[in-house]
Amino acid sequence: MKSVWDYSLETEALRLIHCARQMVVGFYRINNFVVLPYTLKVNNDLTVTFPDLRFQEIPAFWEKVKKIDINIIPIYADPKLVKAVKEILKNQLAQTEFRDLKTLWIRAEKEIVTEIYKIIPSKKGAIKKLTIYPTSFGTSSSFNLITKKGEIALYIRSDGGIHTITEAIVTSLTRAEIYKDLGGVWQESEIITDWLVTKSSLADVLQKYERKERYIPTLKGTRLKQQAKLLVKSENFYKKLGLPTTKNVFGLNGKTPEIYKKPIENLTSKEKTILRLLILKMDNAVTVDEIGENIFQSADNFSLYAISKTIERLRRKLELNGISGSYIQTLRGKGYLLKN
Repeated sequence: MKSVWDYSLETEALRLIHCARQMVVGFYRINNFVVLPYTLKVNNDLTVTFPDLRFQEIPAFWEKVKKIDINIIPIYADPKLVKAVKEILKNQLAQTEFRDLKTLWIRAEKEIVTEIYKIIPSKKGAIKKLTIYPTSFGTSSSFNLITKKGEIALYIRSDGGIHTITEAIVTSLTRAEIYKDLGGVWQESEIITDWLVTKSSLADVLQKYERKERYIPTLKGTRLKQQAKLLVKSENFYKKLGLPTTKNVFGLNGKTPEIYKKPIENLTSKEKTILRLLILKMDNAVTVDEIGENIFQSADNFSLYAISKTIERLRRKLELNGISGSYIQTLRGKGYLLKN
């Protein structure tokens, strides 16, 4: 496996755009991530760091970042947008320090990857190239799913460690199968990775290079009690940046589902029916039986698979309409819930 470290003002600008997209579509909010100015060192390991800059100087900045595809790292964005972000970043951003982390990873890499292949033998030899983009922004890490060519690219925040890099690699290797084969969602993928990193034989290897106390698993971090107070600061930061509040994201105009009081484009009749049910029972479970009664003509037509695929398409269309598909939560063995 070949490892490459890549850092520049360009990679920082692309990372900022990536984070801005996750903010504006609501992904961070719905998954309880706290977003604070990156200069404010408050519980930094548990926050999304983001610069407090003059984004109003970039025409339609928040609308433009909504359309970014974040499944590829580094993302592709309009060169004019990237140039504008670089302009407001260049005099405000201190050099990101990552030399110590790079040195430690070089020492630990071979043993860690070998152990990953031991605990996930079906992935042995899968990684051909790992590209690491150090950054000052965002969550502790973000990454793409491993490509057919065996390439993984990830952002690692400068205050991260090898536990964080390892977490990203394991998730990159496993998430597609958890989603596709098991019908899993983001939280379920995270809990599997968190367990492997902290409780399997991989944890013993990591402990050789970095104290486990330094690392807080992603899902546990978003659920800590102190997050509640920080979420208030986060909400005030959103408002300062000119982003919509968390209230009334979804609504109904008669029987028509809306996002921020605007119709949702390109929904089929079944998708509209399901979303309407979810909106009517906001923050409460809608069972698969309730969904089935409303979208199938008879009990003989009932299909859990068809419901699951319709929900999958509905999440994707929410993303296309500028809102995170994570607003629709899967309740294992029960049905679905729309958070608002």
